[in-house]
Amino acid sequence: MRGQTNRIGLFVPLGVRTAWLWIYSAWILFSAAFGQGRPDIVWMQSAHTTETISVAFSPDGSLLASVGNDVKLWRVSDGSLVRSLPQSTNCRGVMFSPDGRLLVSAGSRIKLWRVSDGTLIRTIGNTYYYDAVFSPDGNLIAASRAFAVELRRVSDGTLVRTLTYPDMEVPSTVAFSPDGRLVAAGSIDPLFAIVLWHVSDGRLALTIDGDGAFFEIAFSPDGSLITGALESTIIKLLRVSDGALVRTLIGHTDYVLSVAFSPDGRLLVSSGLDNTIRLWSVSDGRLLRTYDQETTGVGDVQFSPNGQLFAYGQFDGMLVLARNPFARRQGDVNGDGCVDDSDLLAVLLAFGNTGSNLPADLNGDRVVDDADLLLVLLNFGSGC
Repeated sequence: MRGQTNRIGLFVPLGVRTAWLWIYSAWILFSAAFGQGRPDIVWMQSAHTTETISVAFSPDGSLLASVGNDVKLWRVSDGSLVRSLPQSTNCRGVMFSPDGRLLVSAGSRIKLWRVSDGTLIRTIGNTYYYDAVFSPDGNLIAASRAFAVELRRVSDGTLVRTLTYPDMEVPSTVAFSPDGRLVAAGSIDPLFAIVLWHVSDGRLALTIDGDGAFFEIAFSPDGSLITGALESTIIKLLRVSDGALVRTLIGHTDYVLSVAFSPDGRLLVSSGLDNTIRLWSVSDGRLLRTYDQETTGVGDVQFSPNGQLFAYGQFDGMLVLARNPFARRQGDVNGDGCVDDSDLLAVLLAFGNTGSNLPADLNGDRVVDDADLLLVLLNFGSGC
């Protein structure tokens, strides 16, 4: 009989060893597909008396905004309330400007607040807006309304351009590509598609058919992929260049409500009407983790700028901050699990660079500087 000897010298028949490998593999798949309990929660707050419909991190990761019956700012470090924003009823969708100084919300009108003191700076438009986001350079706001997406100048609210498409009646969600060259909208009815336009001149770039209403859309950090929370149990990763289907993520048992890429593009987090939060590997579509406790009615979920945390809002008004179990080690620029010379070199070579989605920008402040170098030095040798 053939067999193999393990490290402590025990003779293990090959058939038995194979059987145990099958059992172990099945357990891994089962535990990923089905509930693995409660997220590693940092803090929870009863944030709103209505559902918490939207959450957003500030670019430096120090603040968390939530939208319910009003808009509130919370301190990430301890979950304390920083302030409730004035005149923030009837809002939905919220986003910080790239420099963290402003906050925009959609709703009965577009509203702009100053983050430092909560002052309402400007109210824009005269209709209901479903979603509003800043461009990566912070100069434009894209806001979706019935039958169109408006591009407006942040400095004075002036309408720059109106983007339309036949049969697009309710563009419920909108997003800029990371390089700011494209703006995309996901339609609810009756188009059921993602529509992309060129920001520079408003030309149609691409339409991608969907299988149902799009509740939320997201670009990957490198801009090569786009995905959406769809009126379906399946998440599709689509190529931005031509709309081709790259990969399907199968696991949810009811409609998907929210999707977000991790800052390094390795992970996707999703929530659904099946009362779960799921973490996926983008590269191969594997379901890595399923949470089914403290995850009832999660309408929006987002990663923190450094990818260490994720936050989500629930239908009962709760706001939750949890740790990402697959986050990279602090200082690990190349993501190989070891903070070493290659990470130090990556920061030194990129030193002084500014912009979004820089691998060596470890603290997410849009510049590679002494703070990033310090993160590598403080964690040097970790995981090696």
